[in-house]
Amino acid sequence: MTENVNPIIYSFDILENTYYFFDKLEAEKAFEQAEAKGDYPEWREPTPMLELLKIKDALLGEFAKRIAFLELQLERAELGSDSFDLGSS
Repeated sequence: MTENVNPIIYSFDILENTYYFFDKLEAEKAFEQAEAKGDYPEWREPTPMLELLKIKDALLGEFAKRIAFLELQLERAELGSDSFDLGSS
């Protein structure tokens, strides 16, 4: 039952692309096809899906923080330094 709740994900990389599979045999077949085409696939470690989802959530959270920071910098740049003059001459 636990296997159905948290299946193992099989994956491999070709250059900057990652291919994910639930079925090990399907992954092996796709890997062999990529090799036959002259690509250079590289296996990744089989990973439980919940672990991959935790990694994805952490990355999305980090990207959201960076985007918010960049938006704040952009707003400040658009306002310009004169806008922050509170009456001092």
